[in-house]
Amino acid sequence: MERVEIGQCCIVSYLPEVATIQVEWCNMPSTDVFQKGCNAVLDMLIEKKVSKVLVDNTKAKIFAMKDQQWLNDNWLPRAEKAGYQYSATVLGNSDAFVKFATQSIANKRDKTKFINRSFKSKSEALVWLKSL
Repeated sequence: MERVEIGQCCIVSYLPEVATIQVEWCNMPSTDVFQKGCNAVLDMLIEKKVSKVLVDNTKAKIFAMKDQQWLNDNWLPRAEKAGYQYSATVLGNSDAFVKFATQSIANKRDKTKFINRSFKSKSEALVWLKSL
């Protein structure tokens, strides 16, 4: 499994058995770590030619509003152009702010081109991703 660690709050890895990029967030990443982590996901999406991402937010605390804005306005359009189509977000018992931010980001995407589903566990998310 390929794995890239960005700071102490982000791990990006490739899951070949599911043809999926996984990003694991913890606490509240700085803007620098957040953008580098997202860009590492994008680089791996392009390199591996995959369309699926598993976002593990079970250890995340909150994402800054400016980072959410950057994700929507800058990163997601580039990722979608590169083939990003499916997102499985694992929330577990995440903080209410993390759940709200995740839903807010998903609601701004074109649902005919991008499908996002939220899950309580990573195993449920992987079953869904394998079915695609």
